[in-house]
Amino acid sequence: MDIRNTDQPVAASRAVTAQLIVYGTLLECAIGLVAVAAGWLLRLPLWEVVRWDFSALGAGALATLPMLLLLPVVRYMPGRVFKELRALMTQMIVPLFRSATVAEIAMISCVAGIGEEAFFRGIVQRGLASLLGRTGELAVGDLATILAILAAAILFGLAHPLSKIYVILTTILGVYLGVLFAVSGNLLVPMVAHGLYDFVAVLYLARFWPGNRAVQEQQDQTE
Repeated sequence: MDIRNTDQPVAASRAVTAQLIVYGTLLECAIGLVAVAAGWLLRLPLWEVVRWDFSALGAGALATLPMLLLLPVVRYMPGRVFKELRALMTQMIVPLFRSATVAEIAMISCVAGIGEEAFFRGIVQRGLASLLGRTGELAVGDLATILAILAAAILFGLAHPLSKIYVILTTILGVYLGVLFAVSGNLLVPMVAHGLYDFVAVLYLARFWPGNRAVQEQQDQTE
């Protein structure tokens, strides 16, 4: 059934949701393993830029707050762009995660934060900066770093092709995460920010996003 043509989002069965969590987790783990292998082949070992300390965990958690502002913006702002994003959430994302448990959401969010940041920021961003002549740690004011952040963010956005607007949104988030990495010099910071944002966002969508498409359309019509 095409959920885009129904009056209400079709909640995915529990079995479908469980499969999504399992396959999504395996995919994110595979991305992380590819990042580790690429780092070894390209002489960009990830352990050089991941430093486990409480200050980095705290910085990553704080860095999540600006990202979370996107949730009320998308939920309540008027305009065609935000209507399209709300429709995407209501018709595609919410039904898939409606029956997911908190533990499942936490698991897939955690591996997404680790795997995707290891690949896009730890390998792609660092590798491009190196190719462009940057040696040593990334620096926000350096042209090679800026170009590497932008290129990695664009690839990050293209890796989330749910819609054109969603690609643009994730590209912007990719720029933000790339800047976090360049400023902190610690890949753990964007990993924590990414994973925590995914957890809160998906949990909010699964538990608190309007489940009835008609309700959402009524709100859009009153804008």
